[in-house]
Amino acid sequence: MTKTPISLLLVDDSRIARLSLKRQLQSLGLELNLLEAESADAAEVVLASTVPDIALIDFNMPGRDGLQLAENIQQTHPQMRMALVTANIQDALVQRAKEMGLAFLPKPTTAEQLGAFIQQEH
Repeated sequence: MTKTPISLLLVDDSRIARLSLKRQLQSLGLELNLLEAESADAAEVVLASTVPDIALIDFNMPGRDGLQLAENIQQTHPQMRMALVTANIQDALVQRAKEMGLAFLPKPTTAEQLGAFIQQEH
């Protein structure tokens, strides 16, 4: 019996940050279908044609920030699990993410943190 790959959207304006996350995710040995976007607008283009299971979203991006994107995703795809992945670890931001039902993963992330989030049951 083959498992369906987990579809995962990485949203981060930093190509290097996306590459680092991809490497960590690939090291987990999970069946993943990775999608990438460099901004909230680019993420919404991806979301217009596919609905990933999970989104890992950076907070600080040009244009709309990660929480604004997460709010839009919650309205259009309420079943999608999301984590805010950011180096901005201010208490108010962590609290806001949790109030919205998002997981909070501080950068730099570890493969263990990512794996724990991906594999937890919703």
